[in-house]
Amino acid sequence: MNVREALRAAIERLTSAQVPSASTTAEVLLMHALRRDRTFLHAHPEWEMIPDEERAYRQLLEKRAAGTPTQYLTGKQEFWGLSLEVKPGVFIPRPETEHVVEKALEIVRERLKRADARIVDVGTGSGCIALALALELPEAEVVATDVSDDALGVARRNAETLGLEARVQFVQSDLLHAFLSHHGHAGADFDTRAFDLVVSNPPYVNPDDAARLPREVREHEPAAALFSEGEGLEVTRRLIEEARGALVPKGWLVLELGYEMAGRVQALLGDAWAEVEVTNDLAGIPRVLAARKR
Repeated sequence: MNVREALRAAIERLTSAQVPSASTTAEVLLMHALRRDRTFLHAHPEWEMIPDEERAYRQLLEKRAAGTPTQYLTGKQEFWGLSLEVKPGVFIPRPETEHVVEKALEIVRERLKRADARIVDVGTGSGCIALALALELPEAEVVATDVSDDALGVARRNAETLGLEARVQFVQSDLLHAFLSHHGHAGADFDTRAFDLVVSNPPYVNPDDAARLPREVREHEPAAALFSEGEGLEVTRRLIEEARGALVPKGWLVLELGYEMAGRVQALLGDAWAEVEVTNDLAGIPRVLAARKR
């Protein structure tokens, strides 16, 4: 079978399985199976695949048709121009989370006006936010936390691959608990000083809405990174509270918001926060909330 035939059959298979973006997905998985780039596929449609390649490609297509996300099959996702490793058990970075990075950079550069700001990314997952910030802010101190040991392993490997391992410290913690419980105590094997900026893409999907999620997300991505009790607000409520304890006076909090959550999250802030700002994503949906601790 040549490249053209393989792609044609793959697009049919994925379309019949109702996989979104079937033609792009067919290309990405073929690039992965052949270890070639898109230019090669387009330049060599007559290229004959060997049986091992055909078999590998067929297996990838069947897994994708059954709902496994493409990123878990290729082990990769792009974020902020960085190629990141992802695997089952680790949340796949989304393009809209880049708005969180943009807002965090704006706050460090224009509000804090401190190149050496101390920043923590809470629930780092693949490390996407922490690594993007470390890349853009070479003098900043960046810490990344996650409750999942698996996620921290992937985030550490991503830091090493990108040559950023000396720039980001990884700490296993339920939200900011490790920093609050060690406040003022010697003995923690990491720096427990307060932060200038807390940034996070917390889980914010109401468990009651699980059935509305695409099956790729519902059946394959880690529930702990998706769902939050209290109509999607419980983790955010805890994070706002803990951020107050972990931030310096006049430090900032930057959070990703779920759909139609801006008003409810603003209500959680109460009087302890000032300069509350909400930024929309490209679809016009309120996506990022920033607030300064009073």
